Amino acid sequence: MNSNKKTYPPGATVAESILFLKMDRHEFARRLGVDDAFLVRLIVGEEPITTALAESLEAVTGSPTNFWKMLESKYRRSLL
Repeated sequence: MNSNKKTYPPGATVAESILFLKMDRHEFARRLGVDDAFLVRLIVGEEPITTALAESLEAVTGSPTNFWKMLESKYRRSLL
């Protein structure tokens, strides 16, 4: 594993998805079923993507649940 390569939190992809969908953060949070503060913590990597949250992300973004779970797993492993 290349230790020089930075692994970004899955929230970086969430932020990109918000931009891609041309949605403001408040609307994205509402559709996701979370509050704005939770969404901000998710974006910066302070909140993990659980299976339930990955399913919600799939419903909102169209990206598969397993994609979100894989990003979360890679990120958490990089923190060890």
